[in-house]
Amino acid sequence: MTTSDSKLIAVDAYCDSFRELVNDRTGWKENPAQRLRLNSDNDWSFVCVAMDILGDASLALHNFFKFGLDGPTRYDETGEKYLRLYGLLSAAYIQQQAALKLHKLMNCTAQKDFKNQVDKLEIRGLRHQLASHSLDCLDLDDKIISAYVPVRFDLRGFNCTVAENRGDRLVSYDLREAVTAHCIFLLDLLDAIYEKSYKTLFKSETARLTIYQGRLKELRVIKAGALILHRGSPNSPRIVLVAATPNS
Repeated sequence: MTTSDSKLIAVDAYCDSFRELVNDRTGWKENPAQRLRLNSDNDWSFVCVAMDILGDASLALHNFFKFGLDGPTRYDETGEKYLRLYGLLSAAYIQQQAALKLHKLMNCTAQKDFKNQVDKLEIRGLRHQLASHSLDCLDLDDKIISAYVPVRFDLRGFNCTVAENRGDRLVSYDLREAVTAHCIFLLDLLDAIYEKSYKTLFKSETARLTIYQGRLKELRVIKAGALILHRGSPNSPRIVLVAATPNS
């Protein structure tokens, strides 16, 4: 298992755990928005959709890590590469937006800090350049509008070369590294959401606080790159597998 895979698996673990926390709190009873201390009843729908988007986008990213831009095909199909590139950039973007929305809905702190961080992600910049604002992409630092297009003959595997304007500048990107950085950002954001949520929603329930505190510790072990195996139920003894660094 590569670092990229382990980071995305950790994202999945946080998403699944947050959904379990939400289900535990709402209990499929009336007034879920009130039970989650949301600002309005409509926010309950946004929470549900955001959780779904997080999971759906992860499926797309897992497929990318497995097959790259070429896809699970024996044909060298340029159209599929473009389709997968645009899909990859959109999947990463909507996953970021869903996590940011949950962060806001759960009234977490440091919202501006996380927004500033996400705007600096390479994968987000590529989305703006190639899948959203190809002909009117504004450089916020230089206040210059430029046009961007992927270089067709260099579009393969995990590589994407981008041409600015009429080839004034060419930049090659490792998309695997860009998506991995996206996952690392998401892990910090989801960690903040999970910690704030369980401490707020169960602050008067000592037993549940202990349970979710333990779950967060486990999630952070997974976030650090370990694989946790449970023998039987989640409350049974566990086995923690940590990747070893070979001796030089």
